Amino acid sequence: MPNSTAAYVYMRAKIISLALAVGLSLTVRADFESASNAYKNRNYTAAFDEFSEMAEAGDPRAQTVLAIMYKYGESVPTDLTIAYNWYMKAAVQGYPPAQFNIGRMLIEGSGVEENREQALLWLNRAADAGYERAKENLAELKGSTLRVHDEEPVAWSQNWNLRLPNEIREEKEPDVIDSTLRVYRVQIGAMSTLASAERLWQQLYVNNEDLFANLQPIFRQGLSAERQVFRVQLGPFELKSEANSFCQAYEQHFSRGAGCLVLLTN
Repeated sequence: MPNSTAAYVYMRAKIISLALAVGLSLTVRADFESASNAYKNRNYTAAFDEFSEMAEAGDPRAQTVLAIMYKYGESVPTDLTIAYNWYMKAAVQGYPPAQFNIGRMLIEGSGVEENREQALLWLNRAADAGYERAKENLAELKGSTLRVHDEEPVAWSQNWNLRLPNEIREEKEPDVIDSTLRVYRVQIGAMSTLASAERLWQQLYVNNEDLFANLQPIFRQGLSAERQVFRVQLGPFELKSEANSFCQAYEQHFSRGAGCLVLLTN
């Protein structure tokens, strides 16, 4: 009987520990989703507070977002040194987007002393993990000076969440989808007026007809951070993989702050 009681107490403690661990995991996931939504809605103060708590707890995704916020001065003064330090915290944990940005900042001498050798080390780590932008930058480095891409948002586009890593900015798909009513589209910008949205499309289309062949633009009115916007979306695509392939080609073609978001729409 004593052994049976001890075994019962042990198993009960294990079950409680497992339940607490699962509960903690769900809480962290929910907090991250909440923080991401706040960022996407440009509620940067709330996003910064939530991401800060997770970053201090060691979440590399949250650390990367904090680095972005310090880099672009979102709710906090721009501070490239702090941005570099947050990127580094995530990079040493093996997070490819952070490793890529560490490499870029070392190449540029942005927030840290320029160090090409260390930059190559971090870019290679990100590339080895499958991060495409790192592979592209390494290809540019071979036999030439790296062509630095300005990541500041372009003047005509409200890039809201497009600077975030894909796993943070991708929208969740509904559990049940009527395939006869829903198609994939890609969103390439959000403007304050319909006229500016149409002008954006014309500016992109001119001299780039091959890239946009067989794609039709639509201009969806909506709200972002309680502000009216007109979202520029292209499509349709039958498969998400087709939309993803287009976004890759688009981001490679328009390197200056380009953003392309895959959506499931009517």
